[in-house]
Amino acid sequence: MDINTDKQYNISSSKFKMLSSTSGVGSVVTTKWGGFIMPLSINEWAFIKSLTDSINNPAHSQYTNIQHQEETGAEIVDDERFVRFLQSKKGFINLRCFAAIPHVGLSGSNYIDYKNHPLYKEQELKNRDLHASMFYVPAIDFPKWFISSKSELKPIKEWFDIWKHEEFTSNGKKCKHNDGRDEYFAPPRDPHAPTFRKFKAQLNDQTIYRPLTPVPLVLICENGHISDIDWYKFFCAYLDGKFNEMKDDNGFDLFGYPCDNHCEGKRNHALKWIQNRNQSESWGTLKCDHCQKSVSLAGIMNIKVFCRGEKPWEPVPGLNWVPTHEQCTNGHERSIMRVAMVTSNSIYYASSQSSLYVPLSWITQGSVTLQGDAIECLDEINRKYTRKLRNNPQLTKEDYIQGLGDIVQYAEDEGYEINENEAVAIKNEFLGISNEVDVVKTYRLDEFKVFVDNDNTPEDDPKFKFNDINLHEFKRPNLMNKFLKIKQVSTLAVTSTQLGFGRVKMPSPKLVNGQVVYNNEQIRPIYSGNINDVKVLPANQIYGEGLFFAFDSQAINQWSKQHGLEAYYKAKLESGSMGEFLESEMEMYGRAKFYLLHTFSHIIMKELEFSCGYPTASICERLYYSDEMCGVLIYTADGAEGSMGGLVWQGQPQLIEGIILSALQRATDCSADPLCWENSDGLNKAACFSCAMVSETSCEQSNMGLDRRALVDPEFGYFKDFV
Repeated sequence: MDINTDKQYNISSSKFKMLSSTSGVGSVVTTKWGGFIMPLSINEWAFIKSLTDSINNPAHSQYTNIQHQEETGAEIVDDERFVRFLQSKKGFINLRCFAAIPHVGLSGSNYIDYKNHPLYKEQELKNRDLHASMFYVPAIDFPKWFISSKSELKPIKEWFDIWKHEEFTSNGKKCKHNDGRDEYFAPPRDPHAPTFRKFKAQLNDQTIYRPLTPVPLVLICENGHISDIDWYKFFCAYLDGKFNEMKDDNGFDLFGYPCDNHCEGKRNHALKWIQNRNQSESWGTLKCDHCQKSVSLAGIMNIKVFCRGEKPWEPVPGLNWVPTHEQCTNGHERSIMRVAMVTSNSIYYASSQSSLYVPLSWITQGSVTLQGDAIECLDEINRKYTRKLRNNPQLTKEDYIQGLGDIVQYAEDEGYEINENEAVAIKNEFLGISNEVDVVKTYRLDEFKVFVDNDNTPEDDPKFKFNDINLHEFKRPNLMNKFLKIKQVSTLAVTSTQLGFGRVKMPSPKLVNGQVVYNNEQIRPIYSGNINDVKVLPANQIYGEGLFFAFDSQAINQWSKQHGLEAYYKAKLESGSMGEFLESEMEMYGRAKFYLLHTFSHIIMKELEFSCGYPTASICERLYYSDEMCGVLIYTADGAEGSMGGLVWQGQPQLIEGIILSALQRATDCSADPLCWENSDGLNKAACFSCAMVSETSCEQSNMGLDRRALVDPEFGYFKDFV
């Protein structure tokens, strides 16, 4: 499909992809015309801005979320429990709600078909006309260096200047490319590559030009920054004999290179990117079209240059091609960037959070620290602290809470009634002090307890319905004893949001002094500015169905101790490896327990694929694993195959027993055996894609911590008696 104007400069992308592990703010998205774009910070998303403005409007201070939704036309995702978790545990103290990413398609002319969207029609009935910007995510071109059909290499700004100002004669008329109009430059057009096709628009130059080709290499750093290679400075530095210095591990100041060696001493070089047709693995050469000097791009992947903290997803206002900068250091040293292909996985690792929708009233007393007046008092303290920060950005939470004096007396003065224990809890929540080993595991424990402590849904709710299956109907009673509960979950909702992203390596938590620390310094936030100003985060809420399995932790611990499996599953990993945190987590909660739980989850997902026709890519797992819980929720969501009751149907006792037994039997054999069965590398033992690994999008732990032998080994397998 041709992209003829900037109004057609659109990509049809699923709303679920916008918050996926590989796509979101600051990611590099491949386009249908062969280029790449980068979604901007959520501060630039119109539906986020609209909701935020409504929440900040003093006249709307008493509005409910539903009223803000009606006022703005944006769709709000309902998950109060998740909002409170991010407020108290993740530092979003003023977060008010989630905004759903609009799901719209493109018309045959590549325009956003938003006027048929239910939100638009709903507002139209109220005589409100929502702008098209409420239905898309803004983005910029990235990388910003492009190659023409004649191999000319220039940044997009220079190509745009040529488009706007270069004059030529056509049909006896002196004109500019498509009359120099901005909208016809999209996607970035090669002004020197006309086609034989014409626009129907009233233009002096009606020629349709071919798109430019983006450079395939960029620079990334571990602090989340990303930059174009300054190819002009690279060319100059190479001519000056600096290439070996560019490869030095101590770093090279490429962006600050003076470039004093002008072409023939009086003008700039005219660069061309010459492909090497004889060596497909070579990047080719850069050559000046004036002086004919050239440099090889062999070894370009090895250069190491100082990072200048570029954030192209936060461009300078009004200048989309000019990124903002910040200081970037690694300790006391300047950070060093590395070269990556623009399609490399290391370009982007999303840091996401998800939550199973559970009404607050279902959470058992004691799991929720604060209730009633105590919660309202904490909210009031957070609001007042935020207002103080505007006039005094250096004010710390410690100084502010200390200035309030006695919290019980403060609460009474504000009209709240709390006791001393609640006052301590309020102070700890405000300061982020917690005795919890892992706040995310504690949060999931609430979900686990709702499943385990209730035979059926406690009360009617359209987003969450479940029921026990009768394990006594199993034909093999001993199999029943292996489980604490198995449930059919006929309706569920999972809310997912993204808090930030990393590059080079996947951001992962760390174990510090016995507590799990989710290091925010590893990620770049998806918002710009202060976290205290974030009132709205984008989210997707998917509806589906599932099967829940709960194991008896005490029985598993006895099994592990009986066979000495903690020592058997101990692995030695290099510092900084991707599975380092998982290894620490397994050391805290039990290695054998995790291998058993995780591998069982995977073989059930694969069995549903083999026996019931569900692709594993359409099924997800949600692991409940700690010293207090051992279970898994296997679920499918709308938009995926089989979300019409089929998964719940398989949860009937006579069916689920057969699925479990068949999965265990299948786990005894793999086409890669005996190599797979005897494998002992890293965190995976007897596991490969032929037997226990599933799609990366289905697994919560990147296919790590898997071993079929934990289930079916003839000597120590937990289910060895059933195969």
